[in-house]
Amino acid sequence: MWLRKVNNADIEDVMQIFSQARMAQRNAGFRQWEDGYPSIEVLKADIDNNIGYVVEDEDTLVGYIAITTFDEEYERFQQLWADKGMYAVFHRIAISDAYRGKGLSKIIFDLAEELSRQLGVESIRIDTGIENRPMQHILSKRNYTYLGTCDFVWGARFVYEKPLQRPQ
Repeated sequence: MWLRKVNNADIEDVMQIFSQARMAQRNAGFRQWEDGYPSIEVLKADIDNNIGYVVEDEDTLVGYIAITTFDEEYERFQQLWADKGMYAVFHRIAISDAYRGKGLSKIIFDLAEELSRQLGVESIRIDTGIENRPMQHILSKRNYTYLGTCDFVWGARFVYEKPLQRPQ
């Protein structure tokens, strides 16, 4: 499996993955993504801003992640972050139903963290819904540090950070 930039030809497949992820959230008993989010406009903005990535297995799109090295909303809360160096933010992580429960979140995070290292990033920042226990579990297993709750424009979220170790 590998990570590559999303493009316009991927829109239909990625929108299907987003839809499946929304349903998986509801089936798990929470609603972090309201109906229609992420929208096609959000995905097109990710493409235009060069921050969207898909995970491919052979020729099948199986996951999505947006990776940015600047987030205006995160900048408003400088007091939260332990690491003041260059950071990346992971947003809109989604897995297709066919790969749910098969360890794809580990692969997505491994690939995204490695790409971030290559970009010179010193830490990863991420937020997740207060009821999103699956993501909280993933972040805990991956040694992300819980920093508290923050009221972003998109709502109250738990925030996490992880310093990236440099290759020796």
